[in-house]
Amino acid sequence: MADVEHRTVIVIGAGPAGTTCARRLAEANVDVLVLERREVVGHPAQCGECIPNWGEVIGTFAGLDDHAWLEETFDVPDRIKLHRLDAMRVFLPSGHHYTFKLDAYAGHRPQFDGHLAERAEAVGAEIRVGVALLRLQQQRKLGRELLVTSDGGRLTCDYLIDATGSLAHVGRMRHGKDSACRPADQVPTVYAQVRGKVPDMFDVFLGSVAPNGYAWIIPKGPDTANVGLGVRAGKLDGRLKDHLRTFCDNLDLEILEVGGGWIPMGGPVKRMVDGNALAVGDAAGLVMPSNGGGISQAIISGCFAADAILDHQHDGTPLQAYQDRIEFTFGRALKNSLRSKNLGYAMMRNDFLTESILRILGPIGGIKRAMECDRPLWVL
Repeated sequence: MADVEHRTVIVIGAGPAGTTCARRLAEANVDVLVLERREVVGHPAQCGECIPNWGEVIGTFAGLDDHAWLEETFDVPDRIKLHRLDAMRVFLPSGHHYTFKLDAYAGHRPQFDGHLAERAEAVGAEIRVGVALLRLQQQRKLGRELLVTSDGGRLTCDYLIDATGSLAHVGRMRHGKDSACRPADQVPTVYAQVRGKVPDMFDVFLGSVAPNGYAWIIPKGPDTANVGLGVRAGKLDGRLKDHLRTFCDNLDLEILEVGGGWIPMGGPVKRMVDGNALAVGDAAGLVMPSNGGGISQAIISGCFAADAILDHQHDGTPLQAYQDRIEFTFGRALKNSLRSKNLGYAMMRNDFLTESILRILGPIGGIKRAMECDRPLWVL
């Protein structure tokens, strides 16, 4: 049996939240280990690969204008920015669309995530790939929690970061189906890397093509794009991949690679801090329900989790300060986004209703406000 290895902080997951947290801690000379189940950080991708610029971030969330460390983190090398996304078009079932400005770019997640991981390693964080967390064993007589990993490892830690994505594996292993610790309304998604004639801007499609969800085309270059569907479970018959293939065939797009995952659309979990464990990014439910965006929140929450650990080490500040800071920064935007999603679930039940409602909201800026996580029905 392997010896028990003790680390100050163990991060489960090397996505943007996990590696940002690890880098922030390592810069403060904290011992930190990141465990990543995939063999390659960032691959396969599980999102549309639209990454916001700093201007988009501070325009959406509170209290970040002067956060130089985060601003520098979002300033990635130009080689990662494959295509500027200066505008988004939202298409109604009829084909009519509304356009508004966007401050983002299309990236390739293995490059983007790999860049963040390399920065964490450069300052002393250790990242082990191909290593999955299998289970947590509560050894009460020894007063510890044992992490058992797929490589035969047995580890303990002072602090544990759940950066495992939407399924929140640490929360699941500790508390089963307890909704307070696991993100709700898990929406299945499927995406494809495609080649063909693609638009120059970020296109979103609403209606029967993706009931209670949306389809997207995110251009990554002159003839390549990330195309995907996110549909509320049970709203489409058959396999989601088949519907995506039909969508691509109708647009004469050649599919090069297919992937998929889950997006938590139920808003933040009630308990982001559980003893010595902090949930970050998708594992904390920090995804915008009205547009599916989560990369910004992942990076920011990773930074905030690291700060909470540093403050706890330094002067005993309760780790709960992490959740308080999350709620201050994201609370308004996430609440408005969840309201927009629930409004869509309740009212956009078919193409006729979807078209009618969006025809009303479009001219008064309601669609734009919903996508930007503002109140869509402010005029009322």
